[in-house]
Amino acid sequence: MAKGPASSLFWVYSRKRSVSRLPALLLNHYYVGKPERSLAPTYDVPVRPFSTRLVNPVILTYFTSNSKLSSWKVLFPKLFSSLDDSENDDLKDNTADSDFEYDADAGKPFDFELQNDDYVGVSALYEAEDDANDACKFKKSGYDIDADELPKSEKYAQMASRDPVDLYRELRNAKGGPNIDKEYWETMQEVFHYFASSGWASNQALAIYIGLSFFPIAVHKFRDFFIMACPFDLANYIVSLGPSDAAVKFLFPIFVEYCLEKFPDEIKKFQTMYESADLRRPHTWFPFARAMKRKIIYHCGPTNSGKTYNALQRFMGANKGIYCSPLRLLAVEVFDKVNAMGVYCSLLTGQEKKHVPFSSHVACTVEMVSTNELYDVAVIDEIQMMADAYRGHAWTRALLGLKADEIHICGDPSVLNIVRKICQETGDELHEQHYERFKPLVVEAKTLLGDLQNIRSGDCVVAFSRREIFEVKLAIEKHTKHRCCVIYGSLPPETRRQQASLFNDQNNEYDVLVASDAVGMGLNLNIRRVVFNSLSKYNGDKIVPVPASQVKQIAGRAGRRGCIYPDGLTTTLHVDDLDYLIDCLKQPFDEVKRVGLFPCCEQIELFAGKIPNLTFCQLLEKFGESCRLDQSYFMCRYDHIKKIANMLDKVPGLSLKDRFNFSFAPVNVRDPKAMYHLLRFATAYSQNAPVNIAMGMPKGCARNDAELIDLETRHQVLSAYLWLSNQFNEDNFPYVKKVEAMANDIAKLLGQSLAKANWKPESRGNAAKGNTTKKEGQPASNNAVKLKTEKNGCVYARPQSLFKLFNKKQHEKSLQLE
Repeated sequence: MAKGPASSLFWVYSRKRSVSRLPALLLNHYYVGKPERSLAPTYDVPVRPFSTRLVNPVILTYFTSNSKLSSWKVLFPKLFSSLDDSENDDLKDNTADSDFEYDADAGKPFDFELQNDDYVGVSALYEAEDDANDACKFKKSGYDIDADELPKSEKYAQMASRDPVDLYRELRNAKGGPNIDKEYWETMQEVFHYFASSGWASNQALAIYIGLSFFPIAVHKFRDFFIMACPFDLANYIVSLGPSDAAVKFLFPIFVEYCLEKFPDEIKKFQTMYESADLRRPHTWFPFARAMKRKIIYHCGPTNSGKTYNALQRFMGANKGIYCSPLRLLAVEVFDKVNAMGVYCSLLTGQEKKHVPFSSHVACTVEMVSTNELYDVAVIDEIQMMADAYRGHAWTRALLGLKADEIHICGDPSVLNIVRKICQETGDELHEQHYERFKPLVVEAKTLLGDLQNIRSGDCVVAFSRREIFEVKLAIEKHTKHRCCVIYGSLPPETRRQQASLFNDQNNEYDVLVASDAVGMGLNLNIRRVVFNSLSKYNGDKIVPVPASQVKQIAGRAGRRGCIYPDGLTTTLHVDDLDYLIDCLKQPFDEVKRVGLFPCCEQIELFAGKIPNLTFCQLLEKFGESCRLDQSYFMCRYDHIKKIANMLDKVPGLSLKDRFNFSFAPVNVRDPKAMYHLLRFATAYSQNAPVNIAMGMPKGCARNDAELIDLETRHQVLSAYLWLSNQFNEDNFPYVKKVEAMANDIAKLLGQSLAKANWKPESRGNAAKGNTTKKEGQPASNNAVKLKTEKNGCVYARPQSLFKLFNKKQHEKSLQLE
């Protein structure tokens, strides 16, 4: 191994019948030695460089009092290295080997508070020793020392250059340190609080498998140990450094020695977690669930077959149960229904927490399910979502980790075989209950022939873009006597629920529903016929056909049990799409071969320890490239997480766990306003300041599409604030009640605005630029295509399918090239 000057170097060594030590060599002394060949390792603790930030090399001016060296040296510090045990003191300058980068991020905030105990000392006894203590008084000018420099005073040079191993041994063998007065004790408390808040120290502690959750406990115990045993000269030196990065770097190697000796069990436990960074055999991540003999009941069938109803009956009859919903809207619906039937049930979603006194049941979104609680019965709805490219990991985690005697999973047959395989691996007992649809789903051979005047009461027109939804709504209300309710994904759950109630009510004029694929789950609707406006959609990259499984899910919403219509009907707006609809409904469910996984924060922390000097975004990319998976699993896509993580790289002071939580915030990454507010929230949090919403209420209903989009964005920002308040300390997000009231008011304004909406839709990009006014007769966009259909002398414009528009553009481009 290379020998020479080093900064913040760790030397791992072990002797027979002794534990490993990690003495650190500080910035102001050298340490070299010869290898001792007869070493027998007794405790293997790998040491590796670690940082979650991209840092640049730093050249430090070096001072030493060693007569063998010149007075000043230029060092290229590196984070960690290895040096051999030696009995020689020969020093060699080897700066050419110092090619590591220096982590200058010490002192970044880490959110927790150390407990303040009563200070050590008896003032009466201390006053009797005034003469002896005069020489040990420390000056407050020590606080003014630059955090990046160690003291150059000869008074402290000898203390600064001492081997941290020897210092720790002296502290450990001390029978009791001197009594110190209140002023000294308070200064020491500030130093250790700064140490505990250092992002650098908490991250470097991962190198010895001290996790972020255990780090504050270790620091608290180390502080008590250090103050009780600290001699006067060492106390003077620490206080002269003050709460600074220099104090952190001096104390850290002593802290390492303390942890290795006092917390071997905790270190070994966290070290074993390192293996979980390998995403193979994910069922072993939940040992308590594996220790149980769980009974899995698969309610397998299409939509409108009663599978969820039967599972909920068992849920309500249990002593303690949990319902895991795919949507916040559905969780709220179950919460209301179960409480109305006399079963006390609480609600837990990312944005809402409603605790009902004496409740033993919980309705939650699947991402919020706890794998620590023990339940009698658990219900996981829409289990086929395990194969979802973005959210599938939440269903996989719930199925593998829930501690429940009975787990009822509801879904279509697409994941039946993969569930069978998982149950074989986990040792769970699987029971299958197959269902058939209550009411038949009939395809109407006669389509609407491209004419929206053929719409009838109880119809639901499904479009796959926000623009199409409003174009269809405008055309129907303009050229027929029908009134339309609207449901699409960017609407708040409260507004979607209000629109659904409006459509289900038979005593008003709203008898047609225009919706996106958001209607496919989570709502009970009185739909007579599902009409597909088109069967192609934009997937974020290109125009593609709607998957057959999604077509089945949406078409199956017609004629549900309890609906006023006897049979479920489905058809298309255009004749060209009818064959594809029939083919989709005839096809059997595609068998899912793999289900989703995603690493938890602890796994990312452990992986970060192997690869230093990466930003969180780069860390995610590297994890995705290097993770290993079984054939039954895939890693879920995290494009949206990387976009947020990349934006947050400019925010200093966030720990890795903070960045992880902020990156999962429910915001539309394509909405610049929402991203701006999320960045502002993260910046305020990193400064340990109260996060303010800083957003006013609109004056009234939206008067055009730009204002409607603004209302949607405002509610999304408020929803993100509520979500973050449940992930972090309440003290950092103190305006929850105010935000909840604002969110409810905006949801009502959105409902009122949709009832009055009679304008042409506008893209979010134009809305963001403030293009809120259009001349009369101007098309909604350059891409709008107007087709005119005459019926009974009435001429009106209807939207063309995206698939046909895409083909037309491609044809025009080819003609231009020719």
